[in-house]
Amino acid sequence: MTPELWITLVGMVINAVVLVVVAIIGRSQKTEQTKAEEARAKAEARAQTREKESRLSMDLMEATSELSDVIAIAVSGGHVNGNVEAAREKAKRARDAYQTFVLDQAAHNVAKQ
Repeated sequence: MTPELWITLVGMVINAVVLVVVAIIGRSQKTEQTKAEEARAKAEARAQTREKESRLSMDLMEATSELSDVIAIAVSGGHVNGNVEAAREKAKRARDAYQTFVLDQAAHNVAKQ
């Protein structure tokens, strides 16, 4: 074998090895990218579930607050005394603060998009 043939043969082997290594790296990166996309999708699904649960919880808290207010009036025979009135006022302030918070969060989320 001539030296030129050896050089050509070694060059071909090196090219083949490099090609195999690049293919392995590319496959590995594609696998990692697929895993990352799946993780992102799962995280998004969990976030949507948490958001739905949070909204339902907020609705439940508001309904409970309003029901407590109505029960307080009914128990006192339609005439509220000082303790009932104080509790009703506290519940009203809490509802108002909560509504303000919800509106602020909605405005913030709309502004982000």
